[in-house]
Amino acid sequence: MAGDIVYADIKHSSSEHSSSRQRSDPHHHGIFLKVGCAMIIILLVIVIVLSIFVIQFKSARHTKLNNESKEKYCTGQNKSETSTLIVSFNSSTASKSCPSEDWKLHGGKCYWVAESEKPWNESKNDCVRKNSHLMVIRDFIDMSFLWQNLHVSAYYWVGLRLPPGEELWTWLDNSTFDPQLFSKKENKPRTRSMKCGLVSYTEIAEESCEKHHRWICQL
Repeated sequence: MAGDIVYADIKHSSSEHSSSRQRSDPHHHGIFLKVGCAMIIILLVIVIVLSIFVIQFKSARHTKLNNESKEKYCTGQNKSETSTLIVSFNSSTASKSCPSEDWKLHGGKCYWVAESEKPWNESKNDCVRKNSHLMVIRDFIDMSFLWQNLHVSAYYWVGLRLPPGEELWTWLDNSTFDPQLFSKKENKPRTRSMKCGLVSYTEIAEESCEKHHRWICQL
């Protein structure tokens, strides 16, 4: 009889333990599920914050480059010179027209921006066929056209070249390049072939004349 009582007690205790574990398992499962969801939400928030930070950083860098380029050109210009440029810009714009709607009138000068890509020589010849020439950057009017009309990340052929063995860049009219206009990208290793000039939103760069790029004609 005593053995039966002990056996009954053990069986009853085991049943209670099993029932308690069954009740606790759903509770633990619910906790794990909530913790997992919370971690996923936190990770999503971190990804979103990092994405916003990267976008803001790129935007700030682009603005800084643009401002530095403009400040570099404008350094040393006094108010009277700036006023003269503005008056000249307005009066010349009103008195000149361009050959067609494909051309853009800016500060008394006409510019044509290509959408296709060609080597430098073919680009130069295309401008000649249009009774114009590859762009020669001279002053604030030319610079402001670049700031207002070029794609930020694109490069365009202009009338700038570096003959083999030479150290000075020259324009098509044989005048020398003015480094005060804007920065020039670090030179590539010298070769025997002629190098040609590309212009971007903020700088001049050199490239093999055989490469294909867009170009800008000027009239």
